[in-house]
Amino acid sequence: MDRRSDYKTALLIDAVIHGDPAQGFGGRARELAALGVPVEVALRVLTRPEARRYNPTVPLCQTG
Repeated sequence: MDRRSDYKTALLIDAVIHGDPAQGFGGRARELAALGVPVEVALRVLTRPEARRYNPTVPLCQTG
């Protein structure tokens, strides 16, 4: 599994993603950029949440 080694950035991303829903995509993208999150990471987490390195709503392993 590809786990994030930068825990601080992971916390910042989670805070932005789970923040004010009225902020919208553009506002969240600007906030992530202001926090120094690389553009490719911001786009991935905002447009494809299932592709995040850690996402409690997506199972970490599949059984079955």
